[in-house]
Amino acid sequence: MTLGQRIGQYRKALGISQEALGGRLGVSRQAVSKWETDAAAPDMENLLALAREFGVSVAELTATPEEAPPGRHRSWLLPAACGVLALAVLAGALAWSHQNAPGDGGETPSEPSHTEGSPPVSVPDTDFALMWDGPGEKDWLALGVQEDFFPFGTDLVLTEPEEVFDTDYHKTTLHHADCGALLLEYLHIEADPKLDPDSAERESITAVSTIVPGCMTPRSIGVGSTKAEVTAAYGDDLVYCLKEEGSYTLVRHDYYYAYQTMVTFGDSLQFFMRDGLVAGIRLENMGDAGCMAFTPNNLSRFPLVNGEPDFSCRQEPEYEDKGDTWRAYFAFSQLMMPSNNLSAQEEYAYRREIFSLLEVMDWAEYDQLAADSTDLNRPSLLNWLSSREAYSDDELLWLQKGCVNAEGADPGSYANVLALAFLSAPVSFAESLADPTLPEDTADRAVALTAQGTAWYASVVPDAVTAVRDALGQGLLSGDTARWAVQLADAATQSVVP
Repeated sequence: MTLGQRIGQYRKALGISQEALGGRLGVSRQAVSKWETDAAAPDMENLLALAREFGVSVAELTATPEEAPPGRHRSWLLPAACGVLALAVLAGALAWSHQNAPGDGGETPSEPSHTEGSPPVSVPDTDFALMWDGPGEKDWLALGVQEDFFPFGTDLVLTEPEEVFDTDYHKTTLHHADCGALLLEYLHIEADPKLDPDSAERESITAVSTIVPGCMTPRSIGVGSTKAEVTAAYGDDLVYCLKEEGSYTLVRHDYYYAYQTMVTFGDSLQFFMRDGLVAGIRLENMGDAGCMAFTPNNLSRFPLVNGEPDFSCRQEPEYEDKGDTWRAYFAFSQLMMPSNNLSAQEEYAYRREIFSLLEVMDWAEYDQLAADSTDLNRPSLLNWLSSREAYSDDELLWLQKGCVNAEGADPGSYANVLALAFLSAPVSFAESLADPTLPEDTADRAVALTAQGTAWYASVVPDAVTAVRDALGQGLLSGDTARWAVQLADAATQSVVP
């Protein structure tokens, strides 16, 4: 079954029209029709949106084989240089935000001292705090100027040496404090009697993050809470956010919710969601972006209506204006950038983007795009294509359709890709050759190139050929499929004959 047929099947199961589905996604009825007839393929963002509407994973929707995701681990990836620049802007605003925000911890804090503070009260009067069980009462930390110095009157202890960075802000240093379950970012501001005789040494928390269970927001949401619990606790004040390229990533996630109020001057609460559960929480002061940091833009951030994202005014992503070769290059660059910390669904979507564009790839243009990167150049992409542990039926067909551009890719290298795909799934590879959307001459070219590539793998080719001939003998392949299977098996056999 093709991707288009699956989209149509899921849509009909929901009992909605093409026009209604398009309205939910912010695209036209004609676009949905083209997807369902395989005249066009949805881009990555539309694919993710379709999976959400149908309540399935991208892997299930696209029939992409799932590779086991790496084990979840702590991933504190904020570059220090970016943090220094951003926090320098924040420093002047912090005092205002936590001395003047009414009804949200807005009272003026007393000056901190170097004596050990007593445990905080059990319930903070702000949404922008994280709570955990301390030795006595429940401990908590909130954004803003603190009454004590680190560890701010709590039971927190460093699990790694504290990192300290200079900033451009007067007499201010930025501190990263890894306390195991929590990662803190705070400013240490020295007293300056020359500038202000009444100034006092103080510290102000600018961000608090966690990716492990045990810490809760004042509304009882923590790592492991469900999507339903998050939306019930914060309602439609949340903003639904797709992960934006190049942005700081706390933990592997599919999307995240952002929460802000109009009276806290940029304080934000972000819930990173994976597989319907909270995978990480980050409190952060957004500095000069203020209360507008997470305003819905209908491109990557969307309002919630009755707990679900409203895509009715969705705009097409900017990269859709780019050509097909650029889209393939962009998808490959995202997969090859470890700091992107992609979710499983994003990995599936980018992988699918690359395979589906092989037929229209301009390899000369790709060489120009990747001219300055050995990690993204044509040999690297071809090596990536040949090193997949498993291929879906769609991917096998797209590899064969890519033969129309094999000359530009380097026939020898593309032959190696086809050979390894054939050896990994010989019967499925033979079946794809009979697909009605694959032109006869392209299928012939695919067989020839595959045979050229199998000559390098003489020791394992007989097993693949046996699998194809067994399928023929059992009557599993017939008609055009059988004809192509015989042609492929004969060509592969001849390629390894001494």
